[in-house]
Amino acid sequence: MRVLCCLLLWLPLLAPAQDWSTEAVFARHQDAVVQVRIIDAKGGAKRSIGSGFLISDDGQLISNFHVVSDFVNHPGEFRAEWHTDDGSNGELELLDVDVVHDLALLRGEALANRKFLAVESNLPKMGERIFSLGVPYDLGLTIVEGNYNGLLEKSLYERIHLTASINPGMSGGPAIDRFGNVIGVNVASAGDQVSFLVPSSYVIGLLTREPNEDTDLFARIGEQLIANQQRYLGDLTQAPFVSTRLGAFEVPGALARYVNCWSQTDQDNDRLVDHTELSCQSEDDVYLSDELTTGALRFEHELMQARDIGSRRFWAMMERHFAMFYGSLGGSKETMTEFYCQSDFVAANGLKSKLILCVRGYRDFTGLYDVVQRLVSVDSDTQALQSTLVLTGVDRELGLDFARRFVAAIARVRL
Repeated sequence: MRVLCCLLLWLPLLAPAQDWSTEAVFARHQDAVVQVRIIDAKGGAKRSIGSGFLISDDGQLISNFHVVSDFVNHPGEFRAEWHTDDGSNGELELLDVDVVHDLALLRGEALANRKFLAVESNLPKMGERIFSLGVPYDLGLTIVEGNYNGLLEKSLYERIHLTASINPGMSGGPAIDRFGNVIGVNVASAGDQVSFLVPSSYVIGLLTREPNEDTDLFARIGEQLIANQQRYLGDLTQAPFVSTRLGAFEVPGALARYVNCWSQTDQDNDRLVDHTELSCQSEDDVYLSDELTTGALRFEHELMQARDIGSRRFWAMMERHFAMFYGSLGGSKETMTEFYCQSDFVAANGLKSKLILCVRGYRDFTGLYDVVQRLVSVDSDTQALQSTLVLTGVDRELGLDFARRFVAAIARVRL
């Protein structure tokens, strides 16, 4: 098996850049790109589609994990196939995944000895032309031209910002630089010429890591998820919390570069309660299935002040609001346990509060949990602070330790 991973810095010096036209790039590399189809075994028709590209002479190819997730999550119910515009097709087998970076490694025996692409670890220069290939909307192999705009600054999971129209169905296809090397993998789009790539360094990591044939696929995915949360949540737990002022309270704010915060104040003149909300979250998560994502951090603080109502009515409103669960975390009874919750009253930092802490486990990934923590201040007749913290896919003790530190960082400001 030959796999081309261009790791050496001197490679560009050996071959001067070619001023390829989009037409020339397409003609040169089209045979290395295929459509990936996930087929419903009973119905015999397509369940989902994506793209993939060959990276070796023995038929190995790269796609996105989210493209083949049904094939992974429901073995026996789906099969994976490759298709080309000339009508050729064949079955695919799954070799490995990097679920954190949304990558899958597959192989099609009938794809052996076809043209394949080299994978480059070095990133282009800002503004350099990039060519993305894939099969959008099942319309046939397509190429789009765009520009490299660097790595996303506010991203928990490294992504390349590409100015180009990557559309559904192109996920898993290659993004090629002016040397003809793969520098990224199509993964997502925000529309309006804003698209994202998985840097090819993670493809190289997937191709070069030691295979663990003694561990089944779900166990390997679980290990990847555990290592991922230890990386980012461990760092956050060790670092001092970044706080911000919200009315008469000090609350956790933008805790890391990948945590983005937004604020909104209710401007309705007929409002009964003055309401200001500060919402913060990591910009990314890890896709597991259409109904479940993980590896995210989010929290919100809501400052509420009675305006035209008495304290009794105000606290009736607060109780109803506090009882509402914070959003849907997805999953089902087959994938997640029920939430186990505990409540208590706490007094710290000049603040008396009611605290509810809820935890649920992942059935397929031992040692992973979702943590939801809600706090409401109860030491004023007409004012309340409500804070909600959500951690998905974390180690139980690490998540609970972070939740404790989060509460400890909330304080009433002494005037």
